Amino acid sequence: MSSDEQFQSFIDRLSEARVYRDQGLDENAITDIFGRILADIDGCGLSGLQKEELRLMVKSESRGLAGGSNRSAEPQRVLGEPSQHFEYGLALMDGQFWEEAINEFAAAADQGYEKLKSREYCGDCAARMGNWGEAIRFYNLVYSDHKVPEEHRKQVLLKINKCSQTQKKVAIESVINARNGGTAGAEQANTGSEIVTSSISTLDGYSVNLIIGKMVKSWVPPGDARQGRVLHEYRIQNLLHVGSSSLIVELEQQGTGKKFAGQILTGMFGEHLSAEALADWVREQAATSSNLARIYDLAHSEGHFFLVREYFPISLYDVLEKGEVMPIPLAIRIAHQVLEALGDLHLHMGLDGKPGNIFHLDLRPSRVFLRTDQPSCKVTNGGLWRRLELAAPEQTCAAHLPLHYLPYRAPEQFRPYLARKRPPFFTDIYLFGTLFYEMLTGVPAFKASSYEEYEIQHCEQYPSPPRVWRAEIPSMINDMIMQCLESNPTKRYRSTTQMSLLIEKAFSEAIGRPKDNSYVDFLAKLKLI
Repeated sequence: MSSDEQFQSFIDRLSEARVYRDQGLDENAITDIFGRILADIDGCGLSGLQKEELRLMVKSESRGLAGGSNRSAEPQRVLGEPSQHFEYGLALMDGQFWEEAINEFAAAADQGYEKLKSREYCGDCAARMGNWGEAIRFYNLVYSDHKVPEEHRKQVLLKINKCSQTQKKVAIESVINARNGGTAGAEQANTGSEIVTSSISTLDGYSVNLIIGKMVKSWVPPGDARQGRVLHEYRIQNLLHVGSSSLIVELEQQGTGKKFAGQILTGMFGEHLSAEALADWVREQAATSSNLARIYDLAHSEGHFFLVREYFPISLYDVLEKGEVMPIPLAIRIAHQVLEALGDLHLHMGLDGKPGNIFHLDLRPSRVFLRTDQPSCKVTNGGLWRRLELAAPEQTCAAHLPLHYLPYRAPEQFRPYLARKRPPFFTDIYLFGTLFYEMLTGVPAFKASSYEEYEIQHCEQYPSPPRVWRAEIPSMINDMIMQCLESNPTKRYRSTTQMSLLIEKAFSEAIGRPKDNSYVDFLAKLKLI
């Protein structure tokens, strides 16, 4: 059975259940029918997006079976055609009955009436209720539909970004509020708890609330002559950031008062990288250039390890999630600095005078840190992914990665045979292309809802050229990005140095010392400073 036939079979089952419900079949029996449908949806072979749409339909049809909410103050419901569900939903929105409006719009969409508009209204209502995750799911149903005009997709993407940003902010504020023992924002804490829990679950109960104020000290490998000596000691001052693979805290070095960022690796990094591997990576990074974020120390406390590094207030992710395209000169300047950082990695010479063969392989917006006083950036985690690949080869293959990693993966990371035995710096060039594309257009070069879709897009398709989104992008930059995104590594640039020189020759003014406050003004517009 094809996916379309399987999807239609669930629609038919829902229609049959709706008939039973309307004919007054026993409520427990109806609940059981909907439960079996949900169980079958979870176990079927449909895509994640199709499953989510079916779950929403079931939720809509089964809402109110086990005791409905009191609607005595609602507008009088109009029963009948799907158009009436839609109109009644609008009336409920006017009265700020958000949850009930979602029910009506979902019913209209299930019957094919104003489907995309109904889904978007569902997202609007969920957002007004503070249910950011549910709002994002509704908006994604609209955004992923190929029938939606590009201009409208941009508007929906802005809504997704706004919800994601608010969800993240609420999550962090709720953790800080809990640490301070306050009660303000308790409702927000419930809304954002899911993202925090998923981000710090690998800390094995090592509560963020408990680590504030703790002392951590430099880690010394077993057998090292320095064993028993405290090299450096730091106090954990505050929580700075919660991400999908890291938790960042503020560290204050005892004796000097110097401030650092302490990065606790979570998820795969935290589970599979040993203290010895991390310490070796820290030593390697100590010899790299100023274009890379400086790593000063590896500290530990009660079995948890902190990469002690210089602190940057924001990342490229924070900028891109605002949904505002970067000024072209700024994007070119940041891109040039990223290329310089990648070049430093690729050409790195170890302490033994031999090439270090360091490649990034995990270049994403969250790996690029930005200053807020001037347009300057540094790249972090260079070479860490290769260590993780060696420690956990199965978990690091693209098929097992979270979806948000996949827009920033190269074809050969999906299908290794495509590498054609080329050095991994070709992979870094591709990843750079995905970053530069998004900086200039405000949208990812690749957007999908499943691993399979991402694999096909990266390996067999080309993204729309950046100038399709933004006509004023220089043709030379447009062509550079498209060459970076060639699925065949041999067709990409030969080195990051080659690309840096091309940008320096054509855009010397953009990469030179800034002559105005346009960067600071841009960050202020995004409310990042």
